[in-house]
Amino acid sequence: MKLYFSPGACSLADQIALIEAGLAFDSEAVDIPTKRTASGADFREVNPKGYVPALVLDDGRIITENIAVLDWIADQSPALRPAGPLGRTRLLEMLAFISTEIHRAFKPLWHAGDAAGRQAARDSVAALLQFASTQMQGDYLFGDSLSVADCYLFVMLRWADRFDVTTPEALLRLRRRMEARPSVQAALAREGLRVRSPAVEVVENPGQRRFERPIEGGALAAAYYRPEEDALVFIHTEVPMEFSGSGIGTDLARGTFELLRETGRKAVLTCPFMVHFFTTHPEYADVVSG
Repeated sequence: MKLYFSPGACSLADQIALIEAGLAFDSEAVDIPTKRTASGADFREVNPKGYVPALVLDDGRIITENIAVLDWIADQSPALRPAGPLGRTRLLEMLAFISTEIHRAFKPLWHAGDAAGRQAARDSVAALLQFASTQMQGDYLFGDSLSVADCYLFVMLRWADRFDVTTPEALLRLRRRMEARPSVQAALAREGLRVRSPAVEVVENPGQRRFERPIEGGALAAAYYRPEEDALVFIHTEVPMEFSGSGIGTDLARGTFELLRETGRKAVLTCPFMVHFFTTHPEYADVVSG
């Protein structure tokens, strides 16, 4: 098989899904403006519509349109779609929502336009992402297992980061979860892209003697410290109960250590959470004292 793609386009979802399915395939980049493939061929001879994805099967038949390609991949690997009598129907329902609503809503952001129009598009995408976040049934859209719909939504989350679209916390967690998967890392490498984790802002609040990681809805996670002569002694870390286990504490610890590194300060760890984080992240040995 061969997948025709454009780096960072919706076809990235197909790269990820094909790798997850364990299917052998080649891939070739397409320059959409010129309709030329990396080898110099006219892409319109593969797909007269002129856009990606296009998947050429082993027998030479060609599938176009992202929903169709992802549905075909899920057919080859049923683990990539929800189970049950309505499994395929629910998958197509979500793929259609991502394609016809979220994907389409990005269009003004990809093309030149006035500031008001671009902000309206950001607001529209943000509202659609908020709805998508309410549909999550576990770590992924349909529970604790990845589906091809998660692969497509992941691409939309990368676009949201590119265009500064407000993204719900649940989907930021999904994106980080996806970025940790070997299939995603391999697909990004195939396209010459890199992981760009959503920026997590950790700030110091000296008045309260803590480092803070804001969370949606005005909540925050905090790492409290006691200043000593040549170090900050971390004594307690708090993450709101409803966000426990979501990776926010890890974000907070990482951001705290990065700020300490930037400012040339040391940390003494007495807080059990910070001690645990450091044991699994020894790359911060230059920050930790004792």
